[in-house]
Amino acid sequence: MYHPFSVTETLRISWSVLKKNFSTIAVYSLLAFLTGVVFGFVIYNLLTDSILTSIGVVVLLVGISFIFLAFIKLVFQLMDKEYYDFEFGDIIPTIKMLLSYLILLVIVSSLAVFMTNLIKRLDEGILQNLLGIFVGVFFQFFFLFYFPVCTCFIVDDESGPFESVSQSFELIKGNFLKYFLLFIIIEGMVFVGSVTVIGMLFVIPFVNIILVVAYRKLVYSHLDVDDDLTETL
Repeated sequence: MYHPFSVTETLRISWSVLKKNFSTIAVYSLLAFLTGVVFGFVIYNLLTDSILTSIGVVVLLVGISFIFLAFIKLVFQLMDKEYYDFEFGDIIPTIKMLLSYLILLVIVSSLAVFMTNLIKRLDEGILQNLLGIFVGVFFQFFFLFYFPVCTCFIVDDESGPFESVSQSFELIKGNFLKYFLLFIIIEGMVFVGSVTVIGMLFVIPFVNIILVVAYRKLVYSHLDVDDDLTETL
């Protein structure tokens, strides 16, 4: 039976995925957090040479991206494990996924920095302030609203960086208001969870589960096919 995209259904399924696989998700999240902390400590406290520090920052960026993509793959596997078993190798991102993600991240970040610096060169005044606010809001909105869907396309469909952007716009287009409501709920959860480190360790994985489930349900709603995810969770 066809199931249109639903915010409440997305949240219910996300909670079910987290509850059924809590130990797996908790262990992965804790290991990912500790890995990031250790690498960050080594780079910013033990590497004194500027060149080594720069290399270390790049390595850290690649490492965090790899860990993040692996988590997204893990969520997809946990959602689909009702149909088949998976192994550790099934959550390892491919080189193409990693490159596509990094290329998109670097391009959008570079554009944001370039536009911000360009606006700073304008004469001070209302126009500069308005353009600064617009550019800041635009890129923050893209990173928080569209970028997660791009990531899901990169992982699930092995899309390229530019292809994933067009796919994400097309996917959200018919359900913009519903997805925006989900976006507001997620932002509220992140705000509440940011009060403590433990809160963030819980909220960040759960938020990413919500985004993956939302992506999957949006795909089903566009395909107008049987939504197995709704039927089984």
